[in-house]
Amino acid sequence: MNLFARLAALAVVIGLTACLIFAFATGNVVADQLHVWQVIWGIYVWADAYSGFLLFSTLIYAYERRLGFTVALFLLTCGTGNMVNAAWLLWRGPDLYRRIRNTNTGIV
Repeated sequence: MNLFARLAALAVVIGLTACLIFAFATGNVVADQLHVWQVIWGIYVWADAYSGFLLFSTLIYAYERRLGFTVALFLLTCGTGNMVNAAWLLWRGPDLYRRIRNTNTGIV
C-alpha cells in the first residue's frame, strides 16, 4: 500500500471522525433522519451508502474469512460510516495491496 493510499485512508478516518463528533454535538439524529427520508436524493444517498458498506464488507470477509468479525465491522460501519472501512484499510491494506500486486492477474 503506497503512501498516497495510506494518507488518503488516514484523512478519511480523521475527517469522518471529526464530522461524526460535530454531527452528534449539533444535530438531532432522529429529526434529521426523518427529513432525509422525505426527499428522493436523501433516499438515494442512503441506498448508495449502505450498498457500498455491504460491498466493502464482502471484501473484508474475503480477506478475513471470519463471518462474526465481518458482521461486527459491517454493523459498526452502518452506525458510523466509512471511517471503519478506512481504518480497516490502514490495518490490512499493506498486506492486501501486496497480495494483489504479487498475483499474475493483479494490478501491475
